[in-house]
Amino acid sequence: MSLCQFSISGTYVDTFEDRRLSDWKDVNVNDSRPVNWKVSNGEVHVESKDNNTRILVLKDTEWTNYEVELSVMPLKRHGHGHIVLASRVTLTRAIVFTIGDIFWNAPIPIATGTILNLENGKLEGTPLQFAKIRNLQNGNKFQVKLDDIVRIGVDLQCNNIHPYPFLKLHEWTHLKLMVSGDLFMFWINETLVLNTKCNLAHLAFLKGDLVTGSIGFGIAGYTALFDNFVVSGEEVPNRGRLPVRPQEKLGLTWGKLKVGR
Repeated sequence: MSLCQFSISGTYVDTFEDRRLSDWKDVNVNDSRPVNWKVSNGEVHVESKDNNTRILVLKDTEWTNYEVELSVMPLKRHGHGHIVLASRVTLTRAIVFTIGDIFWNAPIPIATGTILNLENGKLEGTPLQFAKIRNLQNGNKFQVKLDDIVRIGVDLQCNNIHPYPFLKLHEWTHLKLMVSGDLFMFWINETLVLNTKCNLAHLAFLKGDLVTGSIGFGIAGYTALFDNFVVSGEEVPNRGRLPVRPQEKLGLTWGKLKVGR
């Protein structure tokens, strides 16, 4: 299967070298306290000391299919925490891809792709199935351990859960997400980690939501740097370009992006 199911016609690039975040706005999930997103040395710096998710998203964008990638360097983890790449962000929900602790106080760190309710901070869809499993387990109807499920990994509708180590502190990690219709493919350092299928038309509670939306990145319980945000797709306007000087934070595959138009 081709990694790209659509014709790329535009590339939006933000290297944050202009020291501004005028194209961006912050989304504080579950009415959490705002954090200070600031640009220093051409990198976005943010600190979150609790486990509420904060996401920085592009303003006024309603895109459907695209590839997005960026670099992240975690500097410190404050207890439970996770790094986020968010897609189809609307006023109420987003389809998010995370690495770290995000729910259950899982026995090990995980990578997951799921639907996040931005109003109450809850994960929707598959976590309800795990709640049912927990109830069955408590009722001794069959033997299953949530810890075992997390360690093995699971792929269900609109939700993938797979064990994945915390990102290394003080090292750049390259994240990439391809969004094509109901298919979401998530890479970490050029390795395909999650392949999420989300049949949005069959999820009645969405009421047509998450067909389009914005894109963003974020954290919970981390201090981190973000840089070199690139998104390409048919609906995406050309804007900016990557720096010509080589940097370790740029993945080798980025050379295929035609950002020099």
